[in-house]
Amino acid sequence: MPALRFFVLPVLFAMLSGGCLYESPAKGATDGTEDIRRLRELTASTTPAEAVALMSDKTWRRVQGSSGQAVHYSTQDGRDFLWLHGEARIYRGRWKVETGPDGTGQSRTRLCFRYPDDAINPLSNTPGDQWHCWNAGMVFHFVRERVAGDPLDLAQRSQAPFLLDLRVYTISQLQARLPR
Repeated sequence: MPALRFFVLPVLFAMLSGGCLYESPAKGATDGTEDIRRLRELTASTTPAEAVALMSDKTWRRVQGSSGQAVHYSTQDGRDFLWLHGEARIYRGRWKVETGPDGTGQSRTRLCFRYPDDAINPLSNTPGDQWHCWNAGMVFHFVRERVAGDPLDLAQRSQAPFLLDLRVYTISQLQARLPR
C-alpha cells in the first residue's frame, strides 16, 4: 500500500494542480481557424478575371477530404477534361466563370461545370447537361497544385491511363506513372 501511495499522490497532485501526465499527439495542431479565415478571404475576394486566369490552359489537382483527388485540364476555350479517383475514363465537359449569389445572397465569382455527354454530372450528382456552380474561392481553396498546359494529355484521352487510388500524387508524379 505505501508503494501505491507514492504513485497515486503525485498523479493526484498533478491532476489537481492542472498538470497532465498525458501528452497529446496533436500537440501543435491547429483548430482550423486559419483554414476558415483563408476560405472566407478567397470566397469574398476572387474576381472573375482571376478565376479565368487560374483556370485557362491549366492542369489542376483538387483534393477534398478522404474522397481522393480529381485532376482537371481546363482549356482556354471552356472545355474541361476530368480524371476522377476510381474512374477508368476521362470525363469531357465544359467550364465557365460567372457571377451569382452565394447562400447568403452575396454576389460572388462562381466556377461552373457541366458534362453534357453524361446523364449525371460526376462532380455534383446532378443532371450532366445542367451547369452546376460552386463559389470559385471554395474550389481554389481545395486546389493543391496547378501547372500550365496539359502535361498528362487529358484532352487527348478518352480512357484514364490508370486508376487513381486514394493516395495523393503530385502532377509530376502522375506524369512519371504514365505508360510510355
